[in-house]
Amino acid sequence: MSITDMLNKQFQSIHKVIWIILLPLIIDIGELNLFERIFKTEYQPLSKFVFKLGFISSPPSIRYTLEDFPSVFFQYNSSGFRGLINQINPTNILLLLSFVLITSFLHSGYLSVISQAGHKGVTFKDFLRDGNQLWFKFFVLTLLGIIPSLGVFISVNLFYLNFIFIILVYVQYSIVVDKVSLKDNFKLGISFLFENLGLTIKMAFVFGFLFSLIGIVIIILAGMGQNGIVVGVVLTAYFGAVINKAVLEIYREVSQKKSEEINFSKYA
Repeated sequence: MSITDMLNKQFQSIHKVIWIILLPLIIDIGELNLFERIFKTEYQPLSKFVFKLGFISSPPSIRYTLEDFPSVFFQYNSSGFRGLINQINPTNILLLLSFVLITSFLHSGYLSVISQAGHKGVTFKDFLRDGNQLWFKFFVLTLLGIIPSLGVFISVNLFYLNFIFIILVYVQYSIVVDKVSLKDNFKLGISFLFENLGLTIKMAFVFGFLFSLIGIVIIILAGMGQNGIVVGVVLTAYFGAVINKAVLEIYREVSQKKSEEINFSKYA
């Protein structure tokens, strides 16, 4: 199945769990409102259109398009540090760990629901159960991902270490698809990337191109004020979920095919 065919197929799957797009919607709008209240400032989008290659995060965030979209806790950009965590001390470390614990659970529940959508009936109970079951794996993965970001407190140049973690892009999908240990999730996710670099580049181009087109609409909407931003968040949550699901299903399909080939060769 081609990448575009796989993508088109996932619209139907996401429609069966359409309630899941409320999660990224609540996260983005909630964080925007908290930021404006805590820092007593109104967010004015400054982002310009930039064509991007790559996959949107899961859960998807409008921050993929509006790179200056504010973060309550931690954000570093050309303007410097923004958010409550602007230095390293025991209080901020505890705050950051609490934030990571919560987001890890949400990430776990979100991807678990996305993974099962279209294969079986999924309810909010599944979100809570599976989110709790897999949260520690996502906690470790998230913690590894933010270490380079914290490195900017030592040296701004350490921020670019974030790009190293591109090799972990499929680990999150392995966690919800492969019923193995965390160590093996990292092995399977990393090996999938290197064994399917061509496929990954194709997906990054197709999905990046499609979401860049959506991004044009989102930037226009964001310039219209608060209501436009809300609509932009909804578009991001919906189309982002479809893309998340497409990447996950491609990972599942290719991994299962490889596993079947290995098993066949053993008994041939």
